[in-house]
Amino acid sequence: MDRYALAFSLLERGDPTAAAQEFQGLADSGHAGALHHLARLHLYRMLPEPDLAAARGWLHTVADAGDLEACWTRALVEAGEPDGRWADDLQRVAAAGHPPALRSLGLLYAGQPDAASQAWAMGLFERAAGRGDGLARALREAMGPRPGPAPQAAPPLDIGHASRTFAPLSDDEDWRLQAGALSPLEALHCRGMAWPLLAPSQAFDPETGSGHRMRLRTSDDAQIDPLMEDVALRLLQRRLCALSGQPLAHAEPVVVLRYRPGQEYRLHRDLLPPSTLADPDQGRGGQRVATVIAYLTPVEAGGETDFPRRNLRVRPEAGSALVFRNLRPDGSVEEDSLHAGLPVTRGEKWIATLWVRGGAVRGF
Repeated sequence: MDRYALAFSLLERGDPTAAAQEFQGLADSGHAGALHHLARLHLYRMLPEPDLAAARGWLHTVADAGDLEACWTRALVEAGEPDGRWADDLQRVAAAGHPPALRSLGLLYAGQPDAASQAWAMGLFERAAGRGDGLARALREAMGPRPGPAPQAAPPLDIGHASRTFAPLSDDEDWRLQAGALSPLEALHCRGMAWPLLAPSQAFDPETGSGHRMRLRTSDDAQIDPLMEDVALRLLQRRLCALSGQPLAHAEPVVVLRYRPGQEYRLHRDLLPPSTLADPDQGRGGQRVATVIAYLTPVEAGGETDFPRRNLRVRPEAGSALVFRNLRPDGSVEEDSLHAGLPVTRGEKWIATLWVRGGAVRGF
């Protein structure tokens, strides 16, 4: 087995530190692929002491040399940054036929109102579907009939619209319902990424900090690992996280939840127990300072988010996002954050939740 294959074998066996040593040795001898994967191990915080600044430098070296895998990683890392380099990387990788890049680029064009952009988005989804991407096929079907002939060349991409965010909670706000936080296609995209991963939800045991299936919480959910994210999901999470006033690096991985009739999440706060915060890995970033809930589907009846201490019930409205503080700006507990997901009585409720910490959880 050559050294490059050995490094991947070590990763598969759950030993990223040993894999990093192999990648480092290869990178020192000029192996561009090894340098890229070494950067990824640091950026995704798979090592005990990641060097994020150095990793970005290594990534730029490989991506600037034209390596398409590194361009895709850089598009993920920099998605939404104002210089727009991430969009150039995304288009370059999509042109090479990478299905997640085609799907992400399709979602960006689908967010533009003109017919040419809509037609171009459909073509991108069709290309991705032709390469076996079932989610892209579902997105294309959701768009309906083509509005006109496909343009001969790509329409301009509005980077400002793709990178848009909302104003964060002000100091005198402890909650807000933001209309128009995500589009129907973005909601379908979230659901499609989560669907194959759905499993019965668990709740933290306040004594042990471990997760268990409990009557408190009867939904199904899926945590989307950052390694599975595409650029479109990164941009959406960045937009949602901005409502909390924190960067996306402070957010836990997005969790998509499905509530069927009778399912609920009884009264609780989203604060982590001391045992979790004391864990070097799970406690990274500190306490959850805010929660953002994006409503992905309408609900026929029931399923409101209930805040009894505020005398507030938020009805799920597809495309809106609810943000609320778990801690006050001074660090004390926001007692009014006590809330429940009331039982769904008819239909299904789908939401995407970001729990936002006070410090960095992710590498980017």
